[in-house]
Amino acid sequence: MKLLPLAKAAAEFYNIPLEQLRGKRRRWIYTKPRHTCQWIAKDAGYAVGVIARFWKVNHASVIYGVKNTQNRIETSPTEAEELKEFMRFAKTYIAEN
Repeated sequence: MKLLPLAKAAAEFYNIPLEQLRGKRRRWIYTKPRHTCQWIAKDAGYAVGVIARFWKVNHASVIYGVKNTQNRIETSPTEAEELKEFMRFAKTYIAEN
C-alpha cells in the first residue's frame, strides 16, 4: 500500500480536500482521518520516519496519532466500525485508481 493513494482515499471518504488533510490544521475533522491513515500505514509495516515525512510531521506526532487511533478503536465500537468501513473503501479506491 502506498501512502499517497491512502491519503487520497481518506480525503474522498471523509470529504476533505487532500491539501487540507496533509496540512498543519489541528481541527478534529482533519486530525482524525490523518491519524487513521498513520495507524493503517504503521500497521502495514511502514517505518514511523517514512510516515512522518509523508505527513510532514515529526515522528512523535505519528506515534501520538497511531496511539490515538488505537485507543479510539479499543474504546468505541462505532469508531472501530468506521475504521473497517474506511479500510474497505480504501482498498476499493486504491484498486480502481
